[in-house]
Amino acid sequence: MELSVQIQSFLFSFVFGFLFSYVVNLAYKNLFSKKLLFQIIWNFFIAIGGSLLYFFGMKAINHAVLHLYFYMMVVIGYLVGNLFSKRARRY
Repeated sequence: MELSVQIQSFLFSFVFGFLFSYVVNLAYKNLFSKKLLFQIIWNFFIAIGGSLLYFFGMKAINHAVLHLYFYMMVVIGYLVGNLFSKRARRY
């Protein structure tokens, strides 16, 4: 894999993790609802939607070649994003 493609994949993974953290914090109230069915539906849509969005983004960048360090960048982006997006939670 070329270096420019790897850098694009790293940046996409980091930004995706950052934005995914923001989306989870926006939907925090619904993800941890007291109604179990409502909670299951929201968790399903967040998980499937996020997975598909990440896969299609990686498919556009590097033909969906996934490596462990791309996932690590998603986690790092999520943690960094979580520091900035906690104010977005609606209690």
